[in-house]
Amino acid sequence: MRKKILIAAGFSLLVFTAVWQFALVPRLTERIPSGWTWKAEFIGSNDYPDPETGKLPEKTSTSIYRRQMFVESETGRPRSIIVADTNFTLDPATGKKIWEYNYRAEVDPQTGAHLQKEYAGDYYIFPRFVEKKIYKFRNNYVKGIPLEFRREEKINEVQTYLFSYQGRGEYTESYGTTAEYVGTEVAPGQEIKCDEDKFTFNVWVEPTTGEIIKLYEGCLAADYIFEVATGKRLDLISSWDGETGGDDSIKRAAAVLRERARLMWITRYIPFIFSLAGVLCFGLAFTSGRLSKNEIL
Repeated sequence: MRKKILIAAGFSLLVFTAVWQFALVPRLTERIPSGWTWKAEFIGSNDYPDPETGKLPEKTSTSIYRRQMFVESETGRPRSIIVADTNFTLDPATGKKIWEYNYRAEVDPQTGAHLQKEYAGDYYIFPRFVEKKIYKFRNNYVKGIPLEFRREEKINEVQTYLFSYQGRGEYTESYGTTAEYVGTEVAPGQEIKCDEDKFTFNVWVEPTTGEIIKLYEGCLAADYIFEVATGKRLDLISSWDGETGGDDSIKRAAAVLRERARLMWITRYIPFIFSLAGVLCFGLAFTSGRLSKNEIL
């Protein structure tokens, strides 16, 4: 009787482990769950040419960048969601917006990847369990750049993967007019991009959660209007860069560590405990069976 109970318990535990692993884990580890948000404040520069000389100022000014991504619509869940992404720069002296770009994307909540056919294979945000490889990243003004794994680095006591890119950066649409930003007019056949293809994008990602701990982006070579057909450089627009840091980065690191612990319990510790318990039940069942036979002899 005891043997049958142990076998039934062992079988039930292994079945529960399988159900947990294949049915519950995907739901509990969605990359973008309900209520998900990511926000950060960047400190950097945003310099415009002098109206008279047409040259950038010799002394770099300080600007504040603010960025927030959040779930705007969940009507398509679990297949899709709409992520809203606001990104703007403030003059610290006046509080006035000196640049703004807002974007919306249809994203797979399970993986963080784009769902539009033309962006197949592009990630809006990093997935869970990030690998040491190249990720094609399309996020806000960034258009499908290949982010390459460089090395592991510890940021605010969090072990991260550094992914980076330096190269062509074309983001004409990001200079469009908004309600609070005048924008830059670009004629047909022209584009705005980073000079000398020196657009830089570095991102430090906690690999288990896929969350960004730190981010640096910029074009210190300066953005210009270019003639697409000839590649001729026309008007100077601005020189800029920004990096997350300070208290904002520390708070994000603490939140990511909590999320990492939750994911480890869901994906590893709980399945291991129940599968081990199931195996032990089978072991005890067969051990008790052999002991009973020995007692009879």
